[in-house]
Amino acid sequence: MTDQELLALDKMGLIPGPGEGEQAFLARVAQSRKNFEKGEWIPESHWDWVREYLHQMFHVKPLYICAFYSNRRLAPWQGAATWIEGRTLNSIQLRENLKKGSYLGIYTREEILAHEAVHAVRSGFEENRYEEFFAYMTSEKKWRRVLGPILQNPWEAWPFLAATLGGVIWPICYWGAAIWAGIGFFRLIRQHQRLKKAAARILEQVKDPRTTRAVLFRLSDEEIGAFSKGEEIREYAEKQTCLRWRIIRKYLKEAYGQENRR
Repeated sequence: MTDQELLALDKMGLIPGPGEGEQAFLARVAQSRKNFEKGEWIPESHWDWVREYLHQMFHVKPLYICAFYSNRRLAPWQGAATWIEGRTLNSIQLRENLKKGSYLGIYTREEILAHEAVHAVRSGFEENRYEEFFAYMTSEKKWRRVLGPILQNPWEAWPFLAATLGGVIWPICYWGAAIWAGIGFFRLIRQHQRLKKAAARILEQVKDPRTTRAVLFRLSDEEIGAFSKGEEIREYAEKQTCLRWRIIRKYLKEAYGQENRR
């Protein structure tokens, strides 16, 4: 596969995950296209703003994403869900209310679809430490961008809810809820700091915020941690041979070329 072919797929939201070889990646691409072509999904017009926004955010205009409206299997507080099998995207499910443009009068269809599209595009990563941070970067509200990623996994809400409800009968349970929330906030602050440090290190090299986001978006959790601690990205990039880093190197070289022409 040529670099041009890889970049074309990357731009369509088909990004190789960490450790994913060419054969496995192409099989995933083929399956995503097959799933998309055999169903009837949300109107293309519902994607227009989302694709342009994600292009500005992360250099990606996702295609071949199966999205549909249904309330089935969604928890009451869920506006949507992204269903992934292994590394292959199955579909994005949106609550029926979003056909009208918003949910609970708080979330717009565009924001929720952009959030879920981030999960869909990164389906090949199988990593969750910074996944919600990237998804919440698409939020229009700063407080959601900051506090939204406090849950790394959906199940983490249940111990807090159980302890809070238990506190009605056994007040000591409120301490459990407080401790659980405290652990979550500590992790949230620490990971915000690491992501910010990694972004700063990349920005030093590429000199462009948009390219910085694009590179950061394609890094593994381990790489984000390494760059936040001072790993030199140019040296690291030259040692990598996988599909994903062939794409990242293209972004880096393009940024270096623009810097040299100034």
